[in-house]
Amino acid sequence: MDITYYDYKNLGYSVIPEEEFARYSEIAVKTVGRYVKNFKKITDENKRCVFEIMDVLYAEHNQSNRILSGFSNENYRENYFEGKNLSPGEKILETLRLYFTNAELCRGV
Repeated sequence: MDITYYDYKNLGYSVIPEEEFARYSEIAVKTVGRYVKNFKKITDENKRCVFEIMDVLYAEHNQSNRILSGFSNENYRENYFEGKNLSPGEKILETLRLYFTNAELCRGV
């Protein structure tokens, strides 16, 4: 596939270090290929989808990068995010639905 670290940086992504880029790009491309019919030609829009999936996978594997969602201290509690927190798998499926049409996705996604 035609995905490079230069494209990743050029499109505004910066979470994954260059030395780990190849590993996560391969996993993300295989994931997209599993859910998208005829995923052969990659456009800039498709690259964005792959890059966002890479960021989700990287965040899941590196738990120290998780965002603080709230805290509590004695009788005081503060939450920063409302609603349900999506699992990494759900985030990936939502990303696929955002970047690909229903006709492009395999049935059931």
